[in-house]
Amino acid sequence: MKNIVYVENKYFVAVTHNGFKLTNLETKEKHYLSFEDVEILIFDNSQCYLSAKVIEKCADNKIGLLFCDRGHSPLSVLESVYGQQNRFERLKCQLSASSKVKGRLWRKIIISKIINQAVCLEKIGTEKESTEVLKSMTKTVTDHDVHNNEACAARLYFKKLFGDDFKRGRTTDLENAGLNYGYAILRALIRRNLVLKGFEPSIGIHHASTENPFNLSDDIIEPYRPFVDYYVFKNILPTKHETLESDDRKNIIKVLLNKCVIDNHVMYLQDAIELTIDSFVSSIEAGSSGRIKLPTFIEGGD
Repeated sequence: MKNIVYVENKYFVAVTHNGFKLTNLETKEKHYLSFEDVEILIFDNSQCYLSAKVIEKCADNKIGLLFCDRGHSPLSVLESVYGQQNRFERLKCQLSASSKVKGRLWRKIIISKIINQAVCLEKIGTEKESTEVLKSMTKTVTDHDVHNNEACAARLYFKKLFGDDFKRGRTTDLENAGLNYGYAILRALIRRNLVLKGFEPSIGIHHASTENPFNLSDDIIEPYRPFVDYYVFKNILPTKHETLESDDRKNIIKVLLNKCVIDNHVMYLQDAIELTIDSFVSSIEAGSSGRIKLPTFIEGGD
């Protein structure tokens, strides 16, 4: 597993012979990182600077560059499409995927999401009745989830996780701010991996908004959301902060270091995302939903 590097303070990032040099412009302290150890550089300070050589080396080494806005939410992700000899073929496969395959893939994604929601509630000690209701919903999920079991499950799930007064969609309370930030980080990482694999992230299998350039990312992220939910519940809410603070944001990024089970292996979430996308590509190319690999919580542990 490679490192997610979060640049919060005023730094100048340059390139040495075989890695990055990060210089704190206030303390003059220097840090060095090798290219092979970095997955993505996250810049969360508008006063950070980087050399053009950094962009070149990131492209050469398939290292992502993510820039945050003034509200600390991901604003832009830079990836290189150069050298992707199979990109056109991948796009043709993506565009020609049948409704049947997309419907079955969405069914598997939603079942996985609801199961993870049920396990999340089990892990925080919710009564068995509610978790069993969620699990029972997975038995009636259809292709394309035409009965919208996903929304029905979410209504029960979030009330049990954060209380009856919780409403998803707010931006000011600590719960929603934490979830939004965690989801945004996952979404950016998923989008980056999709582009690297030659897929167009605006073309989803279920999400189809003409105004959303991340439709496919929003499809893939669904089974991973409960991992963010659980992390926010366990690590952010106990701080009792009124709003999401800098330390909270750095903390939430650590959700990528949590482990899950995928394809009968224990992996970090960061690595599991790559496996899910590889398997999704294989499913689309083969015209079969049977190849998709999705994460589950580790039984009896975090």
